[in-house]
Amino acid sequence: MNIVEELSATLDEMVNDQFDSQEFKSFLSVPLTLERGRFYVIQNALYTSNRRDCWAYVQGSAPLEVKRIIWEHESDELINDPRAGMDHYALTVKQGEVIGLKPEDFEKAETPPMVRSCFYAWHHIALRGHWLTAYTSSHMLERRNNGKIVRGGGMSFRVGKKFENELGINLKRMISLDVHVVADTEHSENISEMFQRYVKTPQDRDLVLQGARDSMAIDRAYRGALGYYMERIG
Repeated sequence: MNIVEELSATLDEMVNDQFDSQEFKSFLSVPLTLERGRFYVIQNALYTSNRRDCWAYVQGSAPLEVKRIIWEHESDELINDPRAGMDHYALTVKQGEVIGLKPEDFEKAETPPMVRSCFYAWHHIALRGHWLTAYTSSHMLERRNNGKIVRGGGMSFRVGKKFENELGINLKRMISLDVHVVADTEHSENISEMFQRYVKTPQDRDLVLQGARDSMAIDRAYRGALGYYMERIG
């Protein structure tokens, strides 16, 4: 295998390992109630906003060709995803209607302290890291959602099945989760192509791995925080 093939295999192993972590297991083991489901959907909208921040920061420091790839990616997220007929934040708000949420519930939502800390940590990497490190940090969250890579399905699929199995809400009705099962598969594959063009040396590889490790650590903390707060909701 060449350096990029070895790197891709390592990144694939890392996103699969996420689901064996204590934090992910704890989060996914919390039984859903309607109120816990509402909390999750609102927090997922805030997470979506954080992703837009971070990709914008990454775009600012990336080479021109990479800026174009990110711009194409973000057009789905910020403007209109043809799969859904709306942007991804609006899609999450629309999804909330299924479980009794209103737009004002999202507008007045607060980010809990542990979750906010994770958002700041992702911001820090996106703003302060080498562009390859920052790029990989954001990329890994979509790679971790890619059901072609993650055995047993990515996070959106697994959470969607929890809504289906524990609350009786078909995954197709959870439109944001359902769209992301497909969208993040395509996004992560398109963005992953940039490694073929820009990872040429062991130093390049190490910058990528730094972003991957840091982002996956924050991701575990984030899921652990969500599980912690959800357990405290009746």
